[in-house]
Amino acid sequence: MPKPRIVLFSGELRNCPCYDTIFNSDFETASAASETDFLASIRQKNADAAIVCLCSADKEGVDVLVRLHALSGPLPVLVCSRSLNPHFVQTAARQGVNRFLRCTMRREEIQDILLEAIRQGGLREWLESCYPGSLDFSPRIRRLIDEIVHTFPHRVHESEMARRLGISQSWLQKLCRRAFRKSYTRLIRRIRVHQALRLMNRTALDNTEIALHLNYSEESSLARDFRKESGYTPSAARQLLARRSPEELLL
Repeated sequence: MPKPRIVLFSGELRNCPCYDTIFNSDFETASAASETDFLASIRQKNADAAIVCLCSADKEGVDVLVRLHALSGPLPVLVCSRSLNPHFVQTAARQGVNRFLRCTMRREEIQDILLEAIRQGGLREWLESCYPGSLDFSPRIRRLIDEIVHTFPHRVHESEMARRLGISQSWLQKLCRRAFRKSYTRLIRRIRVHQALRLMNRTALDNTEIALHLNYSEESSLARDFRKESGYTPSAARQLLARRSPEELLL
């Protein structure tokens, strides 16, 4: 299997103790020293995650993060810094940072956090970027997103999801329609198609392997969901991914 791809932003790589020992050793890493190159590399390299290294930044890099507000989107974004105070964490979270690394962490800890973000395939980031206003609608929406991310790709029935959230099925449907403009069933189907598109775009898996990876009983079920959500067959969508992103195919 190829190494996961990450794009690392750092003004001074030599001052990042994680670069040689972890990032450039365990992952396929493209580095950028300017904000413009960093954002361009994320698009061009088809990265699995983005890391902002602030190990050498003054004031923990708050000013750098503010300039990098465009990072919000369907990609896990991590910050690597020497310390994490509450003000820095709050500012970083507002700028689209999803997870935090400290240079003082053990190598295994950093690997686990980064690999977990990549394994989730940007699912949380995509949901939050597609429906940004939904997070303010109800605290249960954030809990719903948490449950979807943690249980994916297993199929969680509507009744089980309602039980996990401590609400009725009718209230779950109401939350989904108000926040996501879709029924719970339609939301989950769309998520599965989005993740299938990401796998097509980032791996060498064929359609049958993707169907198995996403817990479909057979490839025809995946194809049926593709036609309902995107209007394309999986094979046609795969060809379109050469010039369009997974998110664009689901507009």
